[in-house]
Amino acid sequence: MEEQWSIRKALLVLGGSVLMTLVFSVVTYSLIGEWRLRKRTCDRYNILSIVQTGPEKEALKTVYLAELLGLSTDAPKNLYALDLSEAAKALCSSPMIRSAKVKRYPPHSLYVDYEARRPLCWIADYKNVAVDREGYLFPGTPFYTPKEMPQIYLGLPDFGEPEDAYGRSGGRWRTPLKNRYLDLSLDLLKTFEGSPWKKGLRIQRIDVSNAFAPSLGRREIVLFTEEEIFFRKGEKEITFLFPKILRLGTTDYAQQLQNFFALRKTMLEDYRKQLAVLDEGAKFAPRIVDLRVPQLAFVER
Repeated sequence: MEEQWSIRKALLVLGGSVLMTLVFSVVTYSLIGEWRLRKRTCDRYNILSIVQTGPEKEALKTVYLAELLGLSTDAPKNLYALDLSEAAKALCSSPMIRSAKVKRYPPHSLYVDYEARRPLCWIADYKNVAVDREGYLFPGTPFYTPKEMPQIYLGLPDFGEPEDAYGRSGGRWRTPLKNRYLDLSLDLLKTFEGSPWKKGLRIQRIDVSNAFAPSLGRREIVLFTEEEIFFRKGEKEITFLFPKILRLGTTDYAQQLQNFFALRKTMLEDYRKQLAVLDEGAKFAPRIVDLRVPQLAFVER
């Protein structure tokens, strides 16, 4: 009898404990829910500022980030009512942003840690469109101040158009451009920039639109360059610009570039003879240098 009473007593105690725990949990949950609701509706937690960080200091204007997040001073949003994952998605919907994380910074600041895409070249097929190393396209200005970047012309269809007969699709935001024309351009740019002999010479434009033409006679890479030469006369330093148009083959362009750098030494001597009689800086007419034939270079004067 005592044993049965002990079991009943134990069950009552256990049941009471469970009931108390349940009541405590419900009350606590209710209080937390009420506290969260008050925070989500309290003006004290309205978002008043954005703190932005990333690999580059203020890569994009704060007002642009606020626009992506739908924030404005006219209609303030509550810090705790904002869905952080949706906010990060909104930021990444911009073609300018590679990745983003959003956190709350009470009482009224939003913390945005993001990485902006960095322009490598201009895509000459479109107006004001840059490309990064991953092949993503994005607007250039007004997000980035104009600077000397090479242009690459690929012969792409209009923006958003389907693939053409040569495997080139029209550009799209947030979708990397993947084709052999872009790969060729970026490899050529890397080869050029990696040369120790390029000092004073810069690429203005790379045209690979005919690099894979059906006709072998039409296949070529056209490289537009500009060379800057400083010539001192007495105490005066004069600047001269010498544009060159290089015509390269599509299979051995690395060697052809090396051949050009070797030829450039002779051309520089010729330039300096011309500069000796000039008193003012000037930009000369472009010279065409055809390097497609092995062991030969045809220079148009």
